[in-house]
Amino acid sequence: MQLTERLIPMSDSLIALTAFNEFFQNLGNWLTLPMEFFSFLWREEFIMLLLPAIYWCWDAAFGFRLGALLMLGNAVNTIFKLVFHAPRPYWINPEVKAISVESSFGIPSGHAQNSTLLWGRLAAAIRRKWVTALFIFVIFMIGLSRIYLGVHFITDVVAGWLIGIILLVLGLRLEKPIAAWLGPKSVPAQILWALLSAVLVIFLGVIARLALRDWQLPPEWVANASLQSPDEPISPLALEGIITAAGTWWGMAAGYAWYTRRYGRFNAGGEWNKRGLRFALGLMVVVLLWFGLGQIFPRNEDVLSFGLRFIRYAILGGWVSAGAPWVFVNLKLADAPVLAENGK
Repeated sequence: MQLTERLIPMSDSLIALTAFNEFFQNLGNWLTLPMEFFSFLWREEFIMLLLPAIYWCWDAAFGFRLGALLMLGNAVNTIFKLVFHAPRPYWINPEVKAISVESSFGIPSGHAQNSTLLWGRLAAAIRRKWVTALFIFVIFMIGLSRIYLGVHFITDVVAGWLIGIILLVLGLRLEKPIAAWLGPKSVPAQILWALLSAVLVIFLGVIARLALRDWQLPPEWVANASLQSPDEPISPLALEGIITAAGTWWGMAAGYAWYTRRYGRFNAGGEWNKRGLRFALGLMVVVLLWFGLGQIFPRNEDVLSFGLRFIRYAILGGWVSAGAPWVFVNLKLADAPVLAENGK
């Protein structure tokens, strides 16, 4: 049986699930603003604010581990989306309003999965009952927001939560053993292992994409999506997401290995006015790199564009983990780095 033939019963069952989307949307437009707020808590722009703030102003070692976990989650989510290649609610049912729009496949929900990783890992680090309860509420509301906004079925969200929990547990258990194994190795070896892991996730994404080479994007999905977002066509087979995650991870890991071995672990403490200045200065460069290189580099579906995208995000990751700390110390905005033990 061809894949396109199997889409018919699947679409019927998914159309039935859009009743959940319509139910929440029918509660009223007053929910749009709060739901968009919760959805923002796992957007690229928010992560670009949060991760540097943690790395530069709270705990650099924890910021690195959190960043590694989130980049892994992003890559895993992209691969799973290609494996399942399922639509979003407004792609198949015009009655569902596209309050937000997305171009990738639906299941599993990246917001549900990666917010579980983000807020779950923060809860594990802070270890306060009220904080854990608050972050669980945030995770739940982020998932609910995706249903209300019309971009995910309830099954997408539940799948995202489940995968996020699995990855979070694995991350917590494997974090120290991996650091202990990798920490004593030389800087070139650490950079090489980081590069190999980045290439591996890209390879898995390419394999998942090639598995769909004979699959055709249903024209009704395109038509329904274009009804509500004519200026933002869907492109669910694109690999930009996994290139972004892999590039950011490699740049961040390479920068962290080099800076920590050469200078010691970046000291993210200090006076709050200096922390604020570090964040403001470092973020200005992040925005300049992100926006500026985004305007210069091509965004096509070819090897050159993918390679430049990888470099763009590797530079961003390297700036966060090494470039900015070096600048902060030399501008006297941060104290001298502290000696780091292997694996810490």
